[in-house]
Amino acid sequence: MRQVSRRHLTFGALVMGAALLVPTPEARADGPVTAEVLIIHATQGTPSVDPAIGEMPPLKYNNYKLLERKVLPLSKGQASSTGLPTGRTFQLVLGDVTPDKRYKISASISQPDGKAFLKLLEITAQPNKRFFVGGQTYQGGSLVIGVRILAQ
Repeated sequence: MRQVSRRHLTFGALVMGAALLVPTPEARADGPVTAEVLIIHATQGTPSVDPAIGEMPPLKYNNYKLLERKVLPLSKGQASSTGLPTGRTFQLVLGDVTPDKRYKISASISQPDGKAFLKLLEITAQPNKRFFVGGQTYQGGSLVIGVRILAQ
């Protein structure tokens, strides 16, 4: 076995230290990124989940009806939005893409006057895994918004 000299160890440590200082390229998606948005009316009643929704997390409601499904394009730093049945606007903004291909997303809903947005949530989302945003009162229940990031 070959012995490693002190000079080789020092050189190796310098190379490794320099490698840590080199900026890494910004992580990005390999293709277009879109978000599937489900607008769901959640109420109390006969337990039922619209088959087009799929699985729901345990919430205080037991009846879920899909009102609308949309696919929104996402571009870093640009808002992508859709109208809600309440007259407000739901907005998503793609932040960064992490090295392990997760997506930093900001979700907001417009104020009743439509002039400003209330930030609801910032999340680092896994591709193809749905997350939910809720709380808007609507027709005896609540609107629940399901979002799934679809990466190509």
